[in-house]
Amino acid sequence: MQPFVTPSALALPSLPPGTVSIDLRFDGQRVWSIDVRQHAKDSLRFPWPEALLPYLLGRTRVSVHDSATGTELGAAEVEFDDAPARVSVVDVSGNPLVVNKWGRLGTALEAMGAVAQRRIIDRASAIIEELSQLGLRPFIVGGTLLGSIRTGSLLPHDDDADIAYLSEFTHPADVAHEGFRVGARLADAGYEIRRHSATHLQLLFRNELGEILHYIDVFAAFFSTDGMINQPFHVRGEMRRDQLLPFTQVTLDGTEFPAPADADHWLTINYDANWRTPIPGYVLETPRTTKRRFDNWFGSFNLHREYWDEHFANLDATEPAGRAWSLGSDWILDGQHHLHAPQLIDLGCGSGTMTHALARASSARRVIGLDYCDRALALAAESSPPSSTYGDVEFHHANLYRLTSLSAPRDAGITGAFDIVANHVLEQIGDHGREQAWRLIRMALRSGGNARFTFHAHHAADVRFEDPTGWHLVPRALEEEAARFGMSLSFATLARTSGTVPGRRPTGAVVSLTDSAHVLDRPTRSSRRSTP
Repeated sequence: MQPFVTPSALALPSLPPGTVSIDLRFDGQRVWSIDVRQHAKDSLRFPWPEALLPYLLGRTRVSVHDSATGTELGAAEVEFDDAPARVSVVDVSGNPLVVNKWGRLGTALEAMGAVAQRRIIDRASAIIEELSQLGLRPFIVGGTLLGSIRTGSLLPHDDDADIAYLSEFTHPADVAHEGFRVGARLADAGYEIRRHSATHLQLLFRNELGEILHYIDVFAAFFSTDGMINQPFHVRGEMRRDQLLPFTQVTLDGTEFPAPADADHWLTINYDANWRTPIPGYVLETPRTTKRRFDNWFGSFNLHREYWDEHFANLDATEPAGRAWSLGSDWILDGQHHLHAPQLIDLGCGSGTMTHALARASSARRVIGLDYCDRALALAAESSPPSSTYGDVEFHHANLYRLTSLSAPRDAGITGAFDIVANHVLEQIGDHGREQAWRLIRMALRSGGNARFTFHAHHAADVRFEDPTGWHLVPRALEEEAARFGMSLSFATLARTSGTVPGRRPTGAVVSLTDSAHVLDRPTRSSRRSTP
């Protein structure tokens, strides 16, 4: 079989009968796995994942392999462009990267090596013990359970370990409350935690340089009163209690772990009835009703954080969104004579470019940048000059998808009046995140400060959910949202400059309090953001 490869897609003339998953390798390195079960045998064309496109430079040997057996099904020497080098899909440290189940590039366990895999197993065992000491009932789930049942080892194409604990509670509010307590106890034990929801913790493990080596997920699981087993963010199905308890024991490279009594049934709910067949390209498709249920019960605190992690890892990338951002920043800076408060918050500060510019403009002003992207905050802190150079500037973590973000001014030590600005932030966050943004803006106005922000009033031509820089907000809908929080808006159309994308309608907004004495702080409705 001769694969046909272009810079935009891979096409195959056919596949052997019974093939369910294929691996794509560049010069022997697996870079992408594809679940081909849903593809018609006469339509085997696969566009390259967007995450891979920046790496398609130079030449490579593209080979296609059966995921289950490793058998090579076909290969071709390919020249993507005239670059003299071989294609290299690695991170800045030289670690091989592969497209993961979320469509992003990551390091798979197979590339981490035996020592790293052993360390993950040992750390997972320690976390199991820690959770047991808290009086919980932990067990392994997801790919970790699948690997233990299938081969007795971690799945080579996976990238983490998955642990759940069975809660005693049946009501989502109680499960959520318990989830926050568990997170606090694990943090007290010294673990670094990135919280995805009330019931989903990601425990991060770094090297001496602060780079993330790997992570282990900890989930809550519980039986709801309808008889369903739930393990946010994905698992929900019919299961009897005796199919889960008492736990059985399975092994990962010789280390024992607790597992569901009927692991077959659990894995069928988690994946499907074909879970025994290796399908590295398998994509979790959570039913819409299940996703909405879990999001409403437990929140979703991680929306697009990986996108921004990757964005700020590649600051050299040139994109029109960056030029549009500069136009909005200029408008805010040109109008800063309206910002009189001694303290100012730059909401969604990113790498701190505008934050530093605001501090340079006034040595008497204290400027605080807030963001939920740790990589951006690290860049912002690294670029901070000596304090004697200009005004006080600092950076803090704040996640607008969590109500805890409303304490950001207090946590930063702000007292008295403060201004707040946001450059292309409100249209790039979800509706739930924008509710907290409005509340922070209202705090600033009530403190005696001023507020202004920028946004795009028209979506990008190639708008899609995965890239929030292409989103937009409709001014009239923004006015309605602001009114529900007791505020009004006045708009200014920002002149398009060379290099910005025509048709996006960059707009500035100045926010004011209304005369209404009683404002109902109700959830916002959709602001007619255009996404697919």
